[in-house]
Amino acid sequence: MTDASGATNALEAVTATGTGDAAPTPPAIEIRVVDDRAYVYDAQACVYLRSQHRLVGVMVGSLPGYRSQDVARGLPLELSTEEATLCIERGWATMAFERDCESDAFTAYRADVMANAAPSTSEMVKVGQKRPAAKLDSRGWGGGGGGGKKTKPKENLHGWQKIVGSSFVNIPLANATDGDGEGAWSFPSNTKERERYAVFKDLHDRQYSLTSGAKFGSDYLVYPGDPILYHAHYTVRIVSWEATLHPLVIAATTRMAHAARKNFVIAAVREVKDDNAKDDASVTCEVRYFTMEADVDLSSNRGF
Repeated sequence: MTDASGATNALEAVTATGTGDAAPTPPAIEIRVVDDRAYVYDAQACVYLRSQHRLVGVMVGSLPGYRSQDVARGLPLELSTEEATLCIERGWATMAFERDCESDAFTAYRADVMANAAPSTSEMVKVGQKRPAAKLDSRGWGGGGGGGKKTKPKENLHGWQKIVGSSFVNIPLANATDGDGEGAWSFPSNTKERERYAVFKDLHDRQYSLTSGAKFGSDYLVYPGDPILYHAHYTVRIVSWEATLHPLVIAATTRMAHAARKNFVIAAVREVKDDNAKDDASVTCEVRYFTMEADVDLSSNRGF
């Protein structure tokens, strides 16, 4: 596993020196899927995906060296469903699915824990019965106990108390069985997901970098280059070809994008299906873009 701060240092080197004329050797990139979320844990793989394939993602790990954990993030890198699908489709990475907790194995483990805990419980009951007699014997003829410091006998200790400070517990960060689970990447599985992936793939093929546009009321923010070096030029909202947009929604979103010095783009998607096809595998999406521009001078003069 790579150090979490290694991704930041490697990315700074890429942005400072550029990608160069000769493309670096692609590493063996593995995407780990946990609860339908795609993660990349290797720092060099994250830098390669960003510098060579313009896949940004978002860091979701914490950096122990930073006091403000909400300012900077570290590994792993979480890829969006569109980015992960594009990686698999283009052959840039492979997927490894984590195994789900099997109910039979958990039941057997719980039964084993309870069986080992039963003798300890019976021993505690016996020790508790001996305590009153031992306490009376320690008082002597005068009825008072000794003035010395009381020590806790070892037979009164629990099992976990006996090993504290005297044993070393090893908790591995990775196991040999990690990533050998069975699973299937289902995105895109419906019309809405196919429309999103069609727009993402089309803009990516046009040499743009994309991130989430949730903060600006859109689906994507579109950059002409790496988001570290450039501001987003467009905010893209995906709509179906037959969808109806209210003029107030268009006006509000356009002015919001204009206030952030961006252009608002509507990506209209229409599915084209072969009449002879029997499944959704042959469905293709046609994407058309419409740029909206806020007429600030006209709206100001009219008092809108």
